[in-house]
Amino acid sequence: MQLLKLKVLAEAAAVREVEVQHDATADGWTVHITYTTRTGERTEPLERQRGGLRTFATLDAVARCLAGLGLTAFRVNAVGLAEEEPP
Repeated sequence: MQLLKLKVLAEAAAVREVEVQHDATADGWTVHITYTTRTGERTEPLERQRGGLRTFATLDAVARCLAGLGLTAFRVNAVGLAEEEPP
């Protein structure tokens, strides 16, 4: 899902959940959107304009992007960080 589609869904109040997951292969954070459709619910990842997963370097960058679309709350799934050394 690209940002334009997410903006439309947010304006229509169709977004049910936003989950941010750590992606160790991309060394960043990916966003997964669950939204309501006519036939139920569907989950899609946020994508770049030219295809592929959109990866954010920080959670702050995720928050700024989502807040710009009117989505001020999201859930963080940090399972991929459990094996890393603390700073």
